[in-house]
Amino acid sequence: MHNFDVWHMVLKFTVGNYLSFKEKTTLDMSAEALKEKKGNLHIPYHHNPKLTLLKSMAIYGHNSYGKSNLIKAYSFYKNLIINSFSFGKKNTEFDVEPFRLNTSMVNKPSHFEAVFILKQTKYRYGFEITRHGVSEEWLYYADGAVRENLLFNRVVGQQIFEISKSWNKESQNMIENAKMFTTSQNLFLSVLLSQDNMPPRVTEITKWFQGNIILTGSYANSVNNGAYQIYTDVEYRNVILKFIKGAHLEFESIFEKIAEVHSSTNIHNDLLNVIYEDKQKNFELYTGHKLFDEQKKFLGNIDFNLQKSESSGTIKYFILACFLASALKNGQLIWVDEFDASLDTKLIVTLIETFNSPKNNVVGSQLIFIAHNTILMNKKLRRDQMVLVDKNEYGESSINPIHTAKNPVRINASIEEEYRSGTLNEGKGSPKTGNQYGSLFDGIDLTSPEKE
Repeated sequence: MHNFDVWHMVLKFTVGNYLSFKEKTTLDMSAEALKEKKGNLHIPYHHNPKLTLLKSMAIYGHNSYGKSNLIKAYSFYKNLIINSFSFGKKNTEFDVEPFRLNTSMVNKPSHFEAVFILKQTKYRYGFEITRHGVSEEWLYYADGAVRENLLFNRVVGQQIFEISKSWNKESQNMIENAKMFTTSQNLFLSVLLSQDNMPPRVTEITKWFQGNIILTGSYANSVNNGAYQIYTDVEYRNVILKFIKGAHLEFESIFEKIAEVHSSTNIHNDLLNVIYEDKQKNFELYTGHKLFDEQKKFLGNIDFNLQKSESSGTIKYFILACFLASALKNGQLIWVDEFDASLDTKLIVTLIETFNSPKNNVVGSQLIFIAHNTILMNKKLRRDQMVLVDKNEYGESSINPIHTAKNPVRINASIEEEYRSGTLNEGKGSPKTGNQYGSLFDGIDLTSPEKE
């Protein structure tokens, strides 16, 4: 059954000349015309009912090939939009790192752009920057399946600053006011979203970016920065408990002990920025385990501190359950680095299948995650729900879809086996490895003590 309340989704994200990405490369969430697992798709009816988008995307590739750099790129993009301007902020260099393995790229701008749908409107927003400032910035929109229109475009070096007349009169005054505060050291969109009365379009865009969730490879801080607060909200608790119950983690319950209750635990938008620093020491989660005597007679429950007593895999699963529950309820985009680290194979499959389920994911939530466990390649995802990050001999990363219309993979192909053997997509993302060293100790006598 189709849901007509699918509001906010990302179509594409493009990055170039940033970290290991020399050339512009794009992660595309548009679905191919495949018949399998149609429940893994979103249809943005308000914008274009003929368009289909993927609910999730798995990113595979060899270590050091640049998978995490893609998440770092989107995180940089999002954070610069939200934080590049504030009143009274001193001008500083941008902490952007271009591709460093080619001398021609060091002084060229880095490129970032996303295409996303908010209700009936598709937006394309991007910018190019160097450490010294913004080079270009643009925002276009399209209401429905029509040609896109300009909202603004600026080319700093040529002193070009185009503003569309499609902003209404009330918004036009705000636009002109924001323009006065826009310099090469900030983004025009960032200035716009700092206004007390933002134009409606900007309000909508701002809420969407603030709602994006990004979990990096280090999950320790994520517990304090959001997962606990999500769990204490009754809106999410029952959903999270279902995640935990389905995982069979061998504890009976999970509950909080709070010495001083927070005035508010209602988390909606930018979850990672919600930190109750003054309350953290008084707020902990515990798991309840069955206690038995020597004759194995049940005596009751005993409490374990979640962070101190449970395994890293259990803590990781709890954190993911919290953020996925929030994303599913609010239709948010969530990026997760090292998604499957510390997790049992069955738990990985449970999380992904739950997220992709048409019964659970009905308001446009999307998950983009980095994976190593190849179990998901074994028909747990659509063929177009997986990409490979490859790196060439010059250290340049690229994103390569496993299946496209031009480079199809048979529906009965063993993607997992081909990936492991290094034959999938001509070996992209998976170099031949193994014992290439012979003996590590050739020429070394390990039986004789070293002579002094």
